[in-house]
Amino acid sequence: MLQRETMPHLYQSDEAGHQIQFILLITITIKTMKYIMKSCAALLLLFSSCDGFLDEKPSLSLVVPSKLADFEALLNNDNQVFNISPAIGEIGSADYFTTVERWETYSTQLEREAYIWGDEVHANGNMPDWATPFQQIFYANVVLDGIAALNISSEEQAQAERLKGTALFFRANAYHNLMVLFCPFARFDDTSDKLGLPIRASSNIQDPITRASLQEVKDFIKKDLEEALDLVPETEPMKTLPSKLTVLSLLMRVHFMEADYSKALDYGLLAMEYSPELIDLTALPQSAANPFGIFNKEVVFYSHLNPYNYFNSPLTFVDENLLELYGDDDSRVGHFFIDRGTGGLNVKAFHTGRNLWFGGIGTNEIYLTVSECLARDGRLEEAAQILESLLENRIFDLEPVTFENSTEALDFILKERRKELLFRGIRWMDLRRLNEEGAGIILTRQLGENTITLSPNSPRYVFPLPPSEVERSGIEQNPR
Repeated sequence: MLQRETMPHLYQSDEAGHQIQFILLITITIKTMKYIMKSCAALLLLFSSCDGFLDEKPSLSLVVPSKLADFEALLNNDNQVFNISPAIGEIGSADYFTTVERWETYSTQLEREAYIWGDEVHANGNMPDWATPFQQIFYANVVLDGIAALNISSEEQAQAERLKGTALFFRANAYHNLMVLFCPFARFDDTSDKLGLPIRASSNIQDPITRASLQEVKDFIKKDLEEALDLVPETEPMKTLPSKLTVLSLLMRVHFMEADYSKALDYGLLAMEYSPELIDLTALPQSAANPFGIFNKEVVFYSHLNPYNYFNSPLTFVDENLLELYGDDDSRVGHFFIDRGTGGLNVKAFHTGRNLWFGGIGTNEIYLTVSECLARDGRLEEAAQILESLLENRIFDLEPVTFENSTEALDFILKERRKELLFRGIRWMDLRRLNEEGAGIILTRQLGENTITLSPNSPRYVFPLPPSEVERSGIEQNPR
């Protein structure tokens, strides 16, 4: 039994703190009717609201869930906790733009400031892109600590291992999502001392809060995933939960986004052994409202981006420079975009199959990542074959894909990566990675007569931590 002190701000935002016990309890109730009468009281105490965080110490005791079924229920809390991804990087990626009039009407300071890479992203005190991942980390730690304290019978061993692997995956995914927003970029071979994140390796709220080094955070993520790979099931019917393909895909992304192309290729090729499927968009009518059903066969791991107003506004338009990359024979134009007569093309369809922007892992990401890694390794014919396998499902009357040299191959693959993997938060990661390698990509926003730019490798590629977090815990703020 743990003592219920106040949950650290790192585990919970002010906004989430007032609602978390209701959301989680309702979700668990729906999913666990067989034993809800026994576990309801424990769960309510565990996730009761904490207004004061570090400075208030209520005297209530904390009862930890006591059965594997309780932990199963926590990890199945997909809609409100685990399967949500940060979105401010996508707002800042400049693949989309809005008018100055619409920008001024956004209800949150967060959206306005993220759009212009500003300093006051947290001016209104709410930061879901920081709070939600730390909620995920806390719940994952509750499961990991709880399972470690149980006496597991031989009949329960397989379930316990699966739940532990699932919790490790969720914790690693949350930390990676935080790292690409709130930490500076560093290549895998960068040995400089850079600021990382507070590492919460347990659910003990009394653990000290300090920022670990970026290398320590990276090692923590990789260790979780490598351990999870041995524990999660070979296949998983629910795409909100991880399988071996899911973990391999995230390991591929983690190494790829730090420019460790050799290890990313190793994991990507292992993922390809699972024969990840693609949707043939060329065979679907352009009039389809959304060619991607929920949990469609291109979804490896389902997650959606935090649903800010910016994303679904009819005055959020696709960048014209991006649109110019598509040819007349590209089926993605009709499936991805729509002209609603508001002054530009809007986003039409998402891999969520719903009106939510996709924030998970898709098979198309695997194909494009493996192709780029092969090209960087000089294996041009293989890189072309992988890319052609994707594009034959996207381009009408596709000509064979061939590359004369690595420069041509990378230029082609990177364009396809940008055209294919939009709407999901990946572009922000790619910008950080590519600019570090000398791409020199400059982002521009036009607000009325004001032109705002984001230069390559700018400190503004790292979002500031919530000021309330810095004030409460004393951790170091990111420079701007």
